[in-house]
Amino acid sequence: MIRDSIKTRFESVQAAGKRFEDQLRPQLDKASAEFKKLLANLGADVSEPRSLSEVVSQIRSKNPTFREFTLRLDVATYDLRKKLWWDANMMTAYVTDKAGKTYQTDVRPKLTEARNRAESEARRLFGQIRDLAPRRATAERADEASSAN
Repeated sequence: MIRDSIKTRFESVQAAGKRFEDQLRPQLDKASAEFKKLLANLGADVSEPRSLSEVVSQIRSKNPTFREFTLRLDVATYDLRKKLWWDANMMTAYVTDKAGKTYQTDVRPKLTEARNRAESEARRLFGQIRDLAPRRATAERADEASSAN
C-alpha cells in the first residue's frame, strides 16, 4: 500500500517534470538561438561548437577597443532588448487581466458572501442584545422593588 502510494507520487512527479520540460524546451531553444545571433553580431563564428576561450578570442579580435565592443554589443542586443521589453509588457497586461477576471469570478463572490454572512450574524446578535436589554431593565426594577419592601 505504501509502495503503491509512493509509486503514484513518483509517477505524478515524473509527469509534472515532463510537462515542465515540454513548456520550457521551446523557450530554451529561442534563448539559444538569440544568444548565437548575439555572438555572431559580436564577431564570433558560431557555426560549429567551439570552446569558450576561442569564442572570446574571436570577439576580442573583431572588437579591438572597448568602445567598438560596447557599440557592437548595443547594436547586437537592441532587437532583443526591445523584444524582451514588449514581451514583459504583454505578460504584465495578460497577468493583470487574468487576475482581474479571477477576482471577478472567484474572489469577489466569496467576499460578498462572507460580508453578507457577517452582516446577518451581526444583525442577529444586535437583535438578541435588544431583546435582552428590556428583560434586564425589568429584572433590575423588580430587584429594586423587592429590596425597597
